Amino acid sequence: MLTSKLTGIKLFNYRNFKQKNLFFSEKHSLLKGKNAVGKTSILEAISFLSPGNGFKKDLLENIINHNSIKEGASINLFFHDEGVDQNLKIIFQSIELKLYKNYFLNDKKISQQELMKIFQLFWFSELDKVYFIKDKQYQRNSCNRIMCYFDSELFKLLNHYAKLRREKKKIFFSTQDRSWLESIDKQLFPIVKSIMNIKYDFMNQFNLFILEYPNSFFIYQLNYDFNNLAIDDFLTKFKLEMNKENESKGEVPLNSLYDPAKSVFSLFHENIPLNQLSSAQSKLLILSFFLDIATFLKLRKNKITIFLIDEIFDNFDMINLQKVIEHCAKNNFQSFFSSTDNFTIKDEIKDIEVIDII
Repeated sequence: MLTSKLTGIKLFNYRNFKQKNLFFSEKHSLLKGKNAVGKTSILEAISFLSPGNGFKKDLLENIINHNSIKEGASINLFFHDEGVDQNLKIIFQSIELKLYKNYFLNDKKISQQELMKIFQLFWFSELDKVYFIKDKQYQRNSCNRIMCYFDSELFKLLNHYAKLRREKKKIFFSTQDRSWLESIDKQLFPIVKSIMNIKYDFMNQFNLFILEYPNSFFIYQLNYDFNNLAIDDFLTKFKLEMNKENESKGEVPLNSLYDPAKSVFSLFHENIPLNQLSSAQSKLLILSFFLDIATFLKLRKNKITIFLIDEIFDNFDMINLQKVIEHCAKNNFQSFFSSTDNFTIKDEIKDIEVIDII
């Protein structure tokens, strides 16, 4: 039984919902209904437990019900953690024609980074699979988000790194004064060192985990971009690349091999890269990897672990679906699935509650 879990959600002016309340039992949840009734919108609302703009990565103005822009929108998420019932409220509001999103834990304002100390979320759909395979930026962001769950300090470091990189680009176009570049480089280097310390630590600990808990769902390999470089070598090469960039006045960008934000990992199956696998194989690989990562992270710290799986039942046989749910149950993950009305699994899979969305 789940000891720490999401127990309910209350939506106000969110997408096509004026108001919507749902409560979740100890079982895994299947949101079932016709197309366009809001199943994916509910999963998206839950995904705001992770920093960012939800798994749809949509603009905030599209999230607020278009008939009630002035009223704003809110998501109330109720959860039970360490024996205490708690409430996280996310408010979307327009102030001076600009939209803002704020988080309140038990009525106290918190940062997005603090969410990562309580929750870790994984989501998957056919669209996510396509993006993960074909969009390098999407894949990097997904990998970085996973490593931020490993150490939430990485979230702040990556944001600080991105901010300084933007400032540096502005300087290239606005001034010839190199002292500004040197000042930013001095700030960048310790941040890059901290980022890579966390990423090397993640690599080493996850590799040990895989040896101790070999995967039995779908076999895969991880190739880390920085695997063959000692951290001191990485930092030395990063400095050299920054010098080249400065000398070229920004015309030669930082080499992605030594860019800490882009240094992540790639997935393979029997030495075949993810983008060369069949649709069914790539789906199983990504989902299997997420399940392993979630297990690894939960062993380190007992966070509320949530899986959101949106409309992946086509070409996904019942045996594999059962294995996913059993893995989630065994490792105390909470999972939410969605499906159209023509898919019936209630009698075939145990421990799943069907919630009709109309």
